[in-house]
Amino acid sequence: MRRLPSLTALRTFECAARHAHFGRAAAELCVTDSAVSHQIRQLEEQLGTPLFVRVGRQVRPTPQARRLLHSLQQAFELIGDACDELRDPGSQAQLRIAVTAELAQKWLLGRLADFGERHPQITLHLYEQPLEQAVPGEEIDLAVSYGTGPEDASTYFVRPLPALEFFPVCSPGLFNQLPLKHPRDLARHCLLHDDQDGKTWSAWLSTHAAGVQPARHLYLGHAGLTLEAAAQGQGVAIGDNLTSAEDLASGRLVRPFAASVASLGQYALVCERLRLDKPAVAQFIGWFIDQLEDR
Repeated sequence: MRRLPSLTALRTFECAARHAHFGRAAAELCVTDSAVSHQIRQLEEQLGTPLFVRVGRQVRPTPQARRLLHSLQQAFELIGDACDELRDPGSQAQLRIAVTAELAQKWLLGRLADFGERHPQITLHLYEQPLEQAVPGEEIDLAVSYGTGPEDASTYFVRPLPALEFFPVCSPGLFNQLPLKHPRDLARHCLLHDDQDGKTWSAWLSTHAAGVQPARHLYLGHAGLTLEAAAQGQGVAIGDNLTSAEDLASGRLVRPFAASVASLGQYALVCERLRLDKPAVAQFIGWFIDQLEDR
């Protein structure tokens, strides 16, 4: 078994790095400033590298120390969770999930009641995961990210989700009012975009309706808003087999054409491997995969 530095020194380092100040760390830990300095110096000797640089009255962790800080904060959180469970086996586990806004709004929210019924001992905290963000934030246990996820396989667990297919969707009213029998009929409609560069619609049009010039374009920058605008009859949106599933099943949206194009990206479940030991994380991953298979 590897020899680790003392827990006291590591805890002192975490506190000092979080505050960027030895004095404030001493106040939180109820020790003297010199005791904090001694613990930090001892830890630096054991690790063989400086952990802080002084900037005026403050101290800043080095890049290597910031990585250690991140790992320690997660480890202390896991230790705290395990201790809480031992003290009170019936206590609520806290699970922090980050998910892209469109997936949360159009697919996940309607299923969370099922998760609550299956796992009443878990309290969920749902946060928005920016579409372009590949890794979870420091306080997040698990993220549903769009893309391939981080490349550091030794640090992160990544479970890619099934690939998406994109296709036009619109309201039944719009479909009946201005019939969409052929892709060229899109020339009479407003196209609703969930991106600012129009790449998704461009990919579909170039494959299935080359040369068609739609009447108008509306850029909303958010798939949830775009699908809602389509359901209200404001135009034709590009949907996919995940975020459009509920609206298609309920009849709020219809697919005027069967033609689709494959997505260039896909969703993935991402979490730090350290957090896989948290039972609530494993339970959510299993439930999430089951929901995808049942959709």
